[in-house]
Amino acid sequence: MSIFNLFGRKDHQTDVSGNVLEIASPNAATNEEPVLPVSEPTIENEKKEKKENGDGSKYITITWGTGQPIDVIFSFIHKNREEEGYQDALINSDLSYMKAKEEIIRNELKMLFKRISIRYKDNILVLDVQKAKAEAAFISSSVAILQARREIYVEHLAEIEEMEKMLDADDPKMTTMIETYRRGFNKGIAAQTAAFINSENH
Repeated sequence: MSIFNLFGRKDHQTDVSGNVLEIASPNAATNEEPVLPVSEPTIENEKKEKKENGDGSKYITITWGTGQPIDVIFSFIHKNREEEGYQDALINSDLSYMKAKEEIIRNELKMLFKRISIRYKDNILVLDVQKAKAEAAFISSSVAILQARREIYVEHLAEIEEMEKMLDADDPKMTTMIETYRRGFNKGIAAQTAAFINSENH
């Protein structure tokens, strides 16, 4: 499955609260599943569209994403850093500064790959324990559910591994956040140059 088709999956849904992404943790014993937090960066996997009708205002909630930790990676990659780059250029327009910042952003993504991979591996271990208990109790329906969930986690781990290779190869699909930062930085330099020229003409 392509990484860009993952947003179409509706295996789980999560709510976003502040800076914490809540991810469902497997539990075969009950119908209710506890949630475990995944820290920064947060994702916004819900947006609300306001519509007016005869009875007044009405909000329709549109959800997207897998509801899994991998969404945090997608959120990081697609974050628009143009304004950040623009402001940095106004403070320090040296291109070496821009390159250093781009490397920092790249390393943050690599660390995120590692953190999310560890999270998935931990989830798989928990699932294996719950699956073994369900098998011992001959609860075949629970075993099937847990197995399906495990396959999803393994699939996401493979996707993360592929994304790491794409980043190392400088694939444009994986450097959106760097491109937006660079665009903003160049705009900042242009604005700074224009301001200097105008000041010289007066």
